[in-house]
Amino acid sequence: KAATLARMAARHGIGPDQAVAFGDMPNDLPMLAWAGTGYAMANAHRDVLAVTDHIAPSNDEDGVAQVIETLLA
Repeated sequence: KAATLARMAARHGIGPDQAVAFGDMPNDLPMLAWAGTGYAMANAHRDVLAVTDHIAPSNDEDGVAQVIETLLA
């Protein structure tokens, strides 16, 4: 996920400092580390919660959508 996000961002002239990523499982850790702003979902694995500065509401609460709406407001 991290490599694909980095490739896609580079194609569009977006650097890590401009990227926001969301994750809930340990396989998301490299992606969250790459992105300038990483959000763990509230129901994320404890390893993900331990390394992120931001927590989005859970998947069941449409947490990604809530954060995006706030960021775009």
